[in-house]
Amino acid sequence: MCDCKPACPSFEKTLQYVSPAHGGWGVIRVAALIPDSRMLFVCPFACGRHGALGGIVNGIKDRIHYLYIDESDIVSGNYENLIPDAVTELFEFLEKRPKLLFIFVSCLDDLLGTDHESLNAELSEMYPDVNFVTAHMNPFKADTKIPPAVGLQLSMYHLFDKNLPKLKQINMIGNNAYIKKDCELYSLLKEQGYAIKHVGRCSSFDDFMSMGQSSLNLILHPCAKMAAERMEKLAGIPYQMSFNTYDPEEIEAYYHTLEKNLGIQFSDYSGYKASAIDSIKHAKEIIGDTPVVIDYQSVLKPFSLAKVLVQYGFNVKMIFCDDISSFEKEKCMWLLEKNPELKIISALHPDSIKMENKMPQCLCIGFSGGYLTESEHVVDLMEDEYLYGFWGIEELMKKMEYALSQKTDVNKIISGAKLIV
Repeated sequence: MCDCKPACPSFEKTLQYVSPAHGGWGVIRVAALIPDSRMLFVCPFACGRHGALGGIVNGIKDRIHYLYIDESDIVSGNYENLIPDAVTELFEFLEKRPKLLFIFVSCLDDLLGTDHESLNAELSEMYPDVNFVTAHMNPFKADTKIPPAVGLQLSMYHLFDKNLPKLKQINMIGNNAYIKKDCELYSLLKEQGYAIKHVGRCSSFDDFMSMGQSSLNLILHPCAKMAAERMEKLAGIPYQMSFNTYDPEEIEAYYHTLEKNLGIQFSDYSGYKASAIDSIKHAKEIIGDTPVVIDYQSVLKPFSLAKVLVQYGFNVKMIFCDDISSFEKEKCMWLLEKNPELKIISALHPDSIKMENKMPQCLCIGFSGGYLTESEHVVDLMEDEYLYGFWGIEELMKKMEYALSQKTDVNKIISGAKLIV
């Protein structure tokens, strides 16, 4: 139950409703960001089917391979012994070995306690030109300290375990989609001789490995914090928490911290900030008192976004979420104090299937909320994709204005999002 609103029944621990608009990138699509990598799934048929569908939807099926295991493999204890033979068979089939092979295991493996360190060491001895990394597809750990998204980030950056000479570049980690180069941070850093690296922009495996020589990890999503802590300890790469936000003041604070961490001073960026604020004011003139709904799948910090919009006069009526993160509690309290009538609703609560929150004329930021409200005006945005900084604010405002100007086919948006639950 939400600490900010004790009487909020939507946050009770109960069965969950998964609408057609629920989902995200999925572990397969995220792992496939690393160039020249492949995946071997060691799992029962049902788990493999889920992975195969994800691969087909996202156009990466040819990089996914399977070793299906059954009850007899588990009971006999032959489970681990099958993997080296499967890897050999896979490599004999491929024309070229990958630079990295993920050994993906399912929930079953968490119960068996496989010694993956020894297994990977054996595989590395057999194929010294290939890097082997264990990854987990274990949704039953969603409520633990290492849920699937966090575990995958640890696996992806597992190879950065040596303290190498540092280059004048920073990594953006945690965000699945890279930030577009229209963002002012690229030019501000370039003026200081720094580049921005992201796994999604790496052209080769060697290019990806060069991220291990970056001077700083900029964390855009909490799922990468544990991986960043590990890289700081083993690779000597410090990190800065810079979760995506649409608050001009928070962005400015991020940039001040970044200057301090890198020992640099950006050129004057007050113009970028002023332009972002003007874009918010312009959007308010266009949108007026139209009810605004914010969906937690669209942005990492829905309450922070809601606070900014309310401060500039927007009519925020509803926020869909599945929980209230610790870094959002203060914003939540502020919003409820300013507007006690604000609805905070769990998109996953089974009552959502009743479709009691219909608001066809609202402007909904995010298609999950758009589906549940049956909104005719939906901002097509998932997980802050491509947006960051003052430029990100301007782009979001343009998206909001555009969504209000025409009717939206939310089912078409959902289909195009290639969601994986």
